[in-house]
Amino acid sequence: MNILELLEKRMICADGGFGTALIKHGMGPGELSERWNIAHPDDVIEIHRSFLDAGADVILANTFGANVYHYDDEAEMEQVIRAGVANAKRAVELSGKEAFVALDIGSTGKLLPPMGMLPFDEAVESFAKMIRIGADAGADLIWVETMNDIYELKAAVVAARENCDLPIFATAVYDANARMMSGASPECVVARQTIPPESRTISRTFSPILRRISSPYALPYRSLIIRK
Repeated sequence: MNILELLEKRMICADGGFGTALIKHGMGPGELSERWNIAHPDDVIEIHRSFLDAGADVILANTFGANVYHYDDEAEMEQVIRAGVANAKRAVELSGKEAFVALDIGSTGKLLPPMGMLPFDEAVESFAKMIRIGADAGADLIWVETMNDIYELKAAVVAARENCDLPIFATAVYDANARMMSGASPECVVARQTIPPESRTISRTFSPILRRISSPYALPYRSLIIRK
């Protein structure tokens, strides 16, 4: 059963905060967390296992910031992405349960126009590099995570659609007024088809937003993935 078939049957549960877990394992200030995929694979696998044991159906590979803006050496970027996917898949194997490994795509850390200077096409290509590597490494799906800017979210989704045939999931961050940092509402994000049809997901936000995006624009509650 693939993840889309499972979504037809029930809600699914994703994992929790990986960065905070790495800090508990000793990651220091300023470290690039993805380097732990190679330097401390046992710790990474242990964290994945803890989420699987807690009931996660989806675990996110430790690849959140593995982009060209954080890694000047693209060879190293590829190594940490491949190791991240491999560690997550190993954790699933050791757990003995059916679960899915997502390639985790985080923000570039830069702003797109009109708030910033990063060109849209350049953002798309930066995400595309991650996605091509992660898909080739064996990820089961793409997870675009905790985006604050509707344009960067769109760039990541476009990159995923153009560079792989994996299911695409996306999370957006909203404030107490149900607005992204760029000002977009949940309805705007969904109506503009920024978030792909596989799911409508919410990260670090408030339950009223669930009611707003579940109808009439989005999918029913059973197809939502909630991740804290």
